[in-house]
Amino acid sequence: MSEDARSIVVGADGGASDGPALRWAAKLAHRTGLPLVAVHSSEPEALAARAAGAGAPDITALLEAEDARAEAVRETVTALAEELGITATTVVERGSPVRSLLEHQGQAALIVVGTGRKGALEEFVLGTTSIGVAAHATVPVVVINPEVDVEALDTGRIAVAIDGSDDSEAAARAAVRYAALSGSSITAVTAWYLEVVNGYVVTEPDSPEWKQIERDREEMLRDVLRPALQDHPDVQVDYQVRRGPIVPTLTEASRDVDLVVVGSRGRGAFTGRLLGSVSQRVMRSAVCPVMVVTAPRR
Repeated sequence: MSEDARSIVVGADGGASDGPALRWAAKLAHRTGLPLVAVHSSEPEALAARAAGAGAPDITALLEAEDARAEAVRETVTALAEELGITATTVVERGSPVRSLLEHQGQAALIVVGTGRKGALEEFVLGTTSIGVAAHATVPVVVINPEVDVEALDTGRIAVAIDGSDDSEAAARAAVRYAALSGSSITAVTAWYLEVVNGYVVTEPDSPEWKQIERDREEMLRDVLRPALQDHPDVQVDYQVRRGPIVPTLTEASRDVDLVVVGSRGRGAFTGRLLGSVSQRVMRSAVCPVMVVTAPRR
């Protein structure tokens, strides 16, 4: 989260996936005292052009439907503001939802987006807006699947995945700032699976090699978290070294925390690949919100 944060920015399209994301963002605004900014942006004209000749409604009908969705967002945000006693505004724009949200990141502590689980292809399982924003944002992005029960998130703990990379260092900094702002504690998690020592795969839990791997991993966790904790020494951290594949490990960890924070290692030219496979798979499988953080490229 940004050190000079001014607001919680949340995307809202007026559809079914809005509910968990809007409510989570509003509850965070209440918890932190930051204002909420709901951004609703759409391209009905572009939709009409793509659907021309396929029996789709004309542009007038699409615009009327879009106005109704925008009004539904305003009403939901107003109701949340009254219920939780927060300052909240709704911004309605025309254009790409991804571009609109990214244009608001200068005022954002973080950006919150919901997903739609639209199909089997990776881009549509997550939703084009959520994956596009997470891939290109320079601030942390929290992705919330529609199955997440926001009201059940009350452990007061968050998990952050650490592997020693630049991206996990950025994730550690964001996790500590979020924990300090929200009053949460942190579970710092690293996972190892296949390690070779002296030419042998380590498989015996009581062996010196196994114990050394675990000591080295815990030391790495502490080294990565130490700089971030210097500014927030009151944040409590539990260091956990787990054996197993990273995605199932983080999915299991998501059952016991309110948020999972991951760094993104994406390097590809396509939007989906900008995120990296681990962050995308965790976004799909976690049962709590997932914060995606990308380190500035050097």
